[in-house]
Amino acid sequence: MRILLIADLHGDDAVVDRLRAIAGKYDMVIVAGDLGPDKYIKNLLSISDNIYWVPGNMERPESCEWEKCIHKKRIELEDGLNLVGFGFSGPTPFGTPGELSEEEIYAQMNALPIDKKTILVTHTPPYGVLDDVGGGVHAGSKSLRKIMEEKEPRVLACGHIHHVEGREKAGETTVVQIPEGRMLRGVLLVIEQDQVMIHMESL
Repeated sequence: MRILLIADLHGDDAVVDRLRAIAGKYDMVIVAGDLGPDKYIKNLLSISDNIYWVPGNMERPESCEWEKCIHKKRIELEDGLNLVGFGFSGPTPFGTPGELSEEEIYAQMNALPIDKKTILVTHTPPYGVLDDVGGGVHAGSKSLRKIMEEKEPRVLACGHIHHVEGREKAGETTVVQIPEGRMLRGVLLVIEQDQVMIHMESL
C-alpha cells in the first residue's frame, strides 16, 4: 500500500496541477492541514476519490463537516495497521481560526482509538520533536507529545512547521515532518507485511 502525505499547500495551484497528474499512483493521498481557501479545498478534493485531509490552523472548525475529512476518524489499513487523523493546532501568536487549547487537544485525542498499530496524521507536531521555529522556540503541542508517549503510535506524520522536514525517533514512535507542499515535496509511506517504510517524495 502506498500513501502520499502532503501538507501546508496554502492555496498553491501548482500542487493541484501535480496531483491531477499523479494521484492515481497512490492508494491514498492525505493532506495534513493548511490547504487553502474553501474553493481551493473543494477543487483539490474533486481531483480523485482517494484524497483525504485533516484541517490545519488556517481552516475553520466547520470545514470538518466536508467530505473526506478524517479529523478524529480511524481508517483500517492493510496488515492490521490503521490510520487516525487529527487536525488543527494549539494556540499560535496569529489568532488563526483552527486553534485548540492544549486541554482540548488532550481530551479529544485521548478519546480516539490510537494504538501501537496506528499511523497518526496530525497538522501540528508534538512538542520538542521537529518543531523548532528558531531561537530554541518549540511550536509543537505538549498535549500531542503526551498522547504520543502514552499511546505509542507506530508513526506520527505532521506539518505546520514550514522550514523543518525529516524524521526522528521519539520513544516507540517515528515522527515525520512533512515538507511544505508548496515546494512540491511530500512523504511516501509504503506499507508491506506490517512494515511501514518512509521516503521523501518529489511531486
